[in-house]
Amino acid sequence: MFLVSHLFCSLCIFLHRPLYILGYAPTHNRVYLANKVMSIYAYSPPLNVVEYQTAVLRDDMDAAEKILPSIPHEQLNKVARFLEARDLKELAMQITTDPDHKINLALALDDLDAALSVIAQSVPETEAESKWKELGDRAPAVGRFDLAKEVYEKAGDLHLGSLMLLVVCMGDRTGLERVSAAVGVSFSSVLPRPR
Repeated sequence: MFLVSHLFCSLCIFLHRPLYILGYAPTHNRVYLANKVMSIYAYSPPLNVVEYQTAVLRDDMDAAEKILPSIPHEQLNKVARFLEARDLKELAMQITTDPDHKINLALALDDLDAALSVIAQSVPETEAESKWKELGDRAPAVGRFDLAKEVYEKAGDLHLGSLMLLVVCMGDRTGLERVSAAVGVSFSSVLPRPR
């Protein structure tokens, strides 16, 4: 029932009008729908996606693994979102082809190295700054201060405040001097002089 209602909701959103399910004809692999004026619509659901979702809902991961290669490439992101909703984020991260979704899943799983590689390889430079910031904000929470410093430096001028806070907390005098030079202000009194 979940899959039928999910399919129906997807169709209604796609078609932008209320429709009523007339039935499913397995011989034609079509769901038949009608609107209020009795215009009939036929929709061919991606059967292998439905079979995959059914296998996951039944917790039959072996069957789901066998079905996965038959799913069309354009349906993989939809399957990955379904898996994420079922709290199977590791599997969703392997399946998704959307770099933003992959980064969000990697951050949620604290797999910062995977997020770093996706940002470096797949995200256009014009959009990368916000992703570097997200990764930099997550890195200290899991004890990866070196990674946070690296990505804040890649994030550019807008995140010098975060970088300054990080290098002060780390006691990194040379890092603080680089941030000071970029800002044009001297912060030499913040850290004690080396002896």
